[in-house]
Amino acid sequence: MPRIRHLVSVDDLSISEIQELFNKAKDFSKDLRSWSHLCPGRISASLFYEASTRTRLSFESSMQRLGGGVLTAAEMRTSSAAKGESLADTVRVVSGAYADLIVLRHPSEGAARLAAEFSQVPVINAGDGSHEHPTQTLCDLYTLWIEKGELEGLDVVLAGDLRYSRTIHSFIYALARFCANIVCVPHRGLELPDYVLRRLREEYGAEPVRADASELGEISRESDAVYLTPAKPHQLSLFTDSRRLRVDRVDAVYMTRPQTERHGESDEIESYFQLGQNAMSAKPLREAIVMHPLPRRDEISADLDDDPRSLYFKQAARGVPIRMAILAHLLGCLELQASPPDVRTRLFPIEVGHNPCPNSSCITNTEKRHQRLAFKLTSRDPLRAACGYCSQEIPIRLVGCSTTRHYHPRDSASARRIRPDHLVFFRDEAQATALGFSATR
Repeated sequence: MPRIRHLVSVDDLSISEIQELFNKAKDFSKDLRSWSHLCPGRISASLFYEASTRTRLSFESSMQRLGGGVLTAAEMRTSSAAKGESLADTVRVVSGAYADLIVLRHPSEGAARLAAEFSQVPVINAGDGSHEHPTQTLCDLYTLWIEKGELEGLDVVLAGDLRYSRTIHSFIYALARFCANIVCVPHRGLELPDYVLRRLREEYGAEPVRADASELGEISRESDAVYLTPAKPHQLSLFTDSRRLRVDRVDAVYMTRPQTERHGESDEIESYFQLGQNAMSAKPLREAIVMHPLPRRDEISADLDDDPRSLYFKQAARGVPIRMAILAHLLGCLELQASPPDVRTRLFPIEVGHNPCPNSSCITNTEKRHQRLAFKLTSRDPLRAACGYCSQEIPIRLVGCSTTRHYHPRDSASARRIRPDHLVFFRDEAQATALGFSATR
């Protein structure tokens, strides 16, 4: 029996697979009504623990255009979740005989990865807290590819709420994989999280450098802009001194709304930047396309809606053919010639009670039953680890070995010699001692 493929992160697809999916989506878009023969009799289940319009409807439209059916649980607060049923149990039931694929949206980071561990059918992450939203990213990349003809080496401005937008996090990882140059122009206080910057540097070779964004005009007037450029191979890697890289050309501006459902309203949000015709008149932006994952609030002025550079409504429409390609592929109805990713991140279990994830919104903290604490090593020297579900760094001061029952300083040579599957992390000596570990002599 072939291994079940899930789409929890955009990293679950290789670059070649992404490019082939784009070609399939382009074929689908020529006549969306001509593909009902691909997935007859297949059923997808929409499990949405958070509100959604475009993502849910485009998935359901895509499934029906492929000839399949849809089960919708668009308001999970009226489901058995209201009675205390865990996500793991819900997934076990739905994947048992109800559906051939699950599309999941959940407020907790890492929820889709947990669901994939319990599911008997493919799971697609339709957004997990402020973590990732891979199919929105594929839609965004597809739009860039259609409009610009390529993805490598593009210069893209990401503006607005970069801290809590899961769309931004998935998108920036994908752009880094395609060696794009990314200019981050956040609203103050809503900069990229440290764990995202660390992952960009360590896993994708994208090096953050302070940016001179003065040429961007209004869009950057109150922002501390950061330029993320591929460390190699790229001409910008030659800039090794402390100078700010000048932003004088932009292919796309990607605007985001304030994610107030995650951080609440504040006085600062009232001053949130609005992108309009005047802002887009800055010289580097004159040929740039304007993108937005929607819904929008006031961050894009209505005076841009009829501008040929504004593509956010086309962007939403293109979610249907790209999601058709994703669904058909994961259901085994559309075979790709491209190979899947070569390297898969290995997760190592963490014993309950040792060091839980520090992120209160992580599924390992919000799902009280069926916890599967796990970590992934992000560096051996110095020793660092991240939660296997939400990707946030795990605070480590001491490292223990589960076989010797000894603990060591995190940066010691003895700690680096411990096998990954024998590692235990501690905040301090008191925690290590309480759990039966002793210091080495």
